[in-house]
Amino acid sequence: MTAKAAVAVEDMLLMMDNSTLYGTGGNATGGNVTVANATVAVPHYPSGYTLPQIVVASVVVTMLMIVVVVGNMLVIIAITTEKALKNIQNWFIASLAVADFFLGLVIMPFSLANELMGYWIFGIWWCDVHSAMDVLLSTASIMNLCLISLDRYWSITQAVEYLKKRTPVRAVVMIGAVWVLSALICIPPLLGWKVERTPDVQYPKCQVSVRLCTDVIR
Repeated sequence: MTAKAAVAVEDMLLMMDNSTLYGTGGNATGGNVTVANATVAVPHYPSGYTLPQIVVASVVVTMLMIVVVVGNMLVIIAITTEKALKNIQNWFIASLAVADFFLGLVIMPFSLANELMGYWIFGIWWCDVHSAMDVLLSTASIMNLCLISLDRYWSITQAVEYLKKRTPVRAVVMIGAVWVLSALICIPPLLGWKVERTPDVQYPKCQVSVRLCTDVIR
């Protein structure tokens, strides 16, 4: 095969789906293809996604991240600056907005890169911090939603008594308890209570440790 023909074959293969070439269900890790007695090196995406899929997912998720960050930032600014919104029940909403704001700003970009690339390139230290912050912010977001639901429930079922008890100090204590409990869940892996990751030089992985969840369930 001439050099020009080999280049043409390589260009054709690069446009094809990796799963079609290798029959791996889209989970290719690299290799060669032999065509007409010529071996052509074909690059692979460890994640198994094709280039068009990566482009589309990047655009869609990036737009979603912008909406999450900007939307929650506007909520925080509105509650902290507008006098009409500075009431106790909106403090719970502001706490939820803070958790979601940092989820969109700190967690989602690295998670997107990890998903699309199929491996972690940001180092072991940031992997541990990122995983801990992911658990912290996700748990805080869920618990803030529960806190808002309880506040609405008590405001309806015990309107007079609860509104008398819902002082600024109590509201701060409730919000603080949400964040402290969320931190207690994410801190143990940082202190060593986790499954040790086996370093993979070529394609390192970054996953939340499952030992803590397993021990808690047991």
